[in-house]
Amino acid sequence: MNIFRKIRNFSFILLIVILSIDSLYSQEDVPVFPISGSMSGTPINKFTFIRKIRPGEVQAPIDLETGDWTRVDTDSLSFSFTDDQFLIKFKIQAPPKEGTISWYLVLNNPGMENLTVFERVWSPQGWAWSELSMDTRMSYIQPAFLIETPPNKQEEFLIHASTRRSLVLNFQAWAPKEFAAHIQMENLFLGIFFGAIGIMLVYNGFLSFVVKDSSYFFYVLYLLFYGLWQMAVTGVGAQYLIPAPATSWNDYLTGFAFLSVAFSLLFTRSFLHMERETGWKNYAFLILAGVAILGFFASLFPNIYGPMIWAVSWYPFLAAVLVIYSAAIRLRKGYRPARYFLLAWSVLILFVLITALRNLSIIQDTELTHWSAQFGSLVEMTLLSFALADRIKTLEKDSLQARLENYESQLKLTEIEQELKIARELQESILPDRLPEVKNLKLSVRSEFASSVGGDFYDFQYLESGKLGIFLSDVSGHGVPAAIISSMVKLAFSIESRKNEDPAEVLRSINRSLSGKYGKHFITAAYLLIDPENGKVTYSNAGHPPIVAIDKGSGDTKEIFLPGWIMGMDPNLKNSVIEFQMKPGDRLIIYTDGITEARSKNGEIFGFQRFYKLLSDLMDSPGEKLAEELFTTVRRFAGNRKHFEDDLTFLVLDYLPIPDESPKKEITSSFSKS
Repeated sequence: MNIFRKIRNFSFILLIVILSIDSLYSQEDVPVFPISGSMSGTPINKFTFIRKIRPGEVQAPIDLETGDWTRVDTDSLSFSFTDDQFLIKFKIQAPPKEGTISWYLVLNNPGMENLTVFERVWSPQGWAWSELSMDTRMSYIQPAFLIETPPNKQEEFLIHASTRRSLVLNFQAWAPKEFAAHIQMENLFLGIFFGAIGIMLVYNGFLSFVVKDSSYFFYVLYLLFYGLWQMAVTGVGAQYLIPAPATSWNDYLTGFAFLSVAFSLLFTRSFLHMERETGWKNYAFLILAGVAILGFFASLFPNIYGPMIWAVSWYPFLAAVLVIYSAAIRLRKGYRPARYFLLAWSVLILFVLITALRNLSIIQDTELTHWSAQFGSLVEMTLLSFALADRIKTLEKDSLQARLENYESQLKLTEIEQELKIARELQESILPDRLPEVKNLKLSVRSEFASSVGGDFYDFQYLESGKLGIFLSDVSGHGVPAAIISSMVKLAFSIESRKNEDPAEVLRSINRSLSGKYGKHFITAAYLLIDPENGKVTYSNAGHPPIVAIDKGSGDTKEIFLPGWIMGMDPNLKNSVIEFQMKPGDRLIIYTDGITEARSKNGEIFGFQRFYKLLSDLMDSPGEKLAEELFTTVRRFAGNRKHFEDDLTFLVLDYLPIPDESPKKEITSSFSKS
């Protein structure tokens, strides 16, 4: 029984030891990667174990092998944006029948800021980790380490990696000859890519000064910052433009990206003429571009680099949605250059999405997926060149069409001006070109239209009784329609004023004769008869502003208001007559409402108070001087505009009886008809 008990205990202990050894081996042993002299980017990841180091966790090199390790089962491994650091270990085995093999360990990620490779070596103190140096004998954008491995030897390596950018681990093994050919092909592709950007910068920069189109200006700025962004992403800037560690270029990567997005939005807005669009789309471009510019300034602060690198990763996709949607809208509305534009941005977004999926390890890291963003950019720039060329053709076509339309407009304008000239000549012909000089009366008139022709009309009529009729009317509105109606009023007044000496009946007869011919217009009118022998005045009104009587002896100014319907509202005009006596030296003022209703730039009206004050202040001035001063004052009040808003007419009648008799004659007046 003792022998069997001892055998059982020994077997149990042996089983525990075997399980412990197997557990230890399965946790720490790494599958061996077989190297050869003809490797051409052979993935190493599946032969590695990886371990995460949290922020603040510090370990000495001797402790690097401790902790929990995880077997890697993909050729490309992405941890996106993280503050964690990572340790990767693997073993290699050289074939027994070949000599010493020279090979390159390459990380296919130019943005890695911290990458240290250790090799396990034997020293008098025992096994230790010895740091390897990057190979600086060749110019290459990716971290590369040249390793010499003797035949039939197994070596173990440990890698320490971290970066603020998207942490993508894709380790490859290259034979020197194949690696040199690979570098040449990558440099050729990058040369074509950045060369194309440079050519487009120069070409479109030249066009921006020649064409004077904001689209080219924004496109040049977009290309500039997009090129700098790609130099930081690919490592070309740190390797060839301004030699510096990857950390330095990564500091400005987010800023370049935000500016690239901002100017691409402004370029799109200008190219698609989004300012012509109503609604939110035009403002969306300005808002997103403004946020991108704010993102650029925020990226200058190192303490928020993490959030900014996250933001710049999704912000271009948000902008792209707006760009593609707006291009589709403009294309649907018939804007032909939008077709190439829409295709260009769609291709770029597709290839950038492929790059993002590769960075997230959703798809494999191949030559196509690794350089998909750059390839998509080349296609995009080519299509945008077609779009800009198509836009130039469209602009030339629109310019030609605009010149033709302008030519036609000039012809029409010339015809209109000629017609207005004729209309003005006709209207001037219906206005009296001479003021009657009547015994004991002094007349002064000044009239100015709001446009080439107007609706104010005045006229005089000699009666067989020796009285003088003075008529003033104002057609609502101004311009040609008002002028046509005023010409009809002229004809009606010429006929009716000869038939009757009753001013009220004359106005009623004019209204009846023009009934139904006013259209949407109406007329105010004032008609008075004055006997030059005794100064007796008979006055009637049809909705016209009151006349002003000035007693020169006392200096009193008063309104003579007489109710009356406006002409054009009813065939049966309701108005009345008033009689009053003028004394020697008295003055009557008849005017249209364009004077009192003149407005300043602030909308204030000139008003009766200013009007009456000016009449009182210039009581002793001759009628011509009073009219000149009044028009100057009103024009200054209205802001010195070229034309008034309404027609203005101002008539002054002075009763100045003289003892001697003089024959009637006509003299030319100096009043303005402009």
